Amino acid sequence: MAQRIERTNSIQDPDAADGFQGYKFRIVLLGEAMVGKTSLLRRYTENIFNEEYKQTIGTTFATKDVETRDTQGNVRQVRLSIWDMGGQSTYRELRRQYMKGASAAIIVYDVTKPETFMAMNNWFESFREVCPEAPVLICANKIDLTDKRMVPQEPGLMLRSWFQAEYYETSAKTGTAVADVFSKCAEKLLLNALKGSKNPLT
Repeated sequence: MAQRIERTNSIQDPDAADGFQGYKFRIVLLGEAMVGKTSLLRRYTENIFNEEYKQTIGTTFATKDVETRDTQGNVRQVRLSIWDMGGQSTYRELRRQYMKGASAAIIVYDVTKPETFMAMNNWFESFREVCPEAPVLICANKIDLTDKRMVPQEPGLMLRSWFQAEYYETSAKTGTAVADVFSKCAEKLLLNALKGSKNPLT
């Protein structure tokens, strides 16, 4: 499956003229700095994990082509363009530009840092302002750090109910549930597109 990861200052579709014939969806990764957004992205697209933290400057994107089945069991070609948004407040306006027209959002918090959980509603509301109907998925990340965990599962399940969102407990380090998050996102977006969603190809 084709994949790449790049840094960019442009919001132009990186795959606009490559001849891909399947469904294209743009997903944004949101959340506070250091919650593991880039690590999730790299685990999914490259199957690697780097212990060393490197701050995302502005925005990074990666693409991955996947096969997703529709309700009749037919295999459809789907390309996910996944945009990793820098979590620092200085990038607020840049993030807003990138969120416009996004097909879905994956909002991430770190289970060892309660303050990142407390910020989830702000991220959700910011996304809803520009994409009121797009699906949202929640990642409670770094569950491998069991001895440092401070946000139990129950608050995450409450978020799932409040946001009407899919909820996953993930670890970019071990790979736990990472592929599940993106596979579910691709499935939801494909089904929405086939039902006649307003923006089937993004």
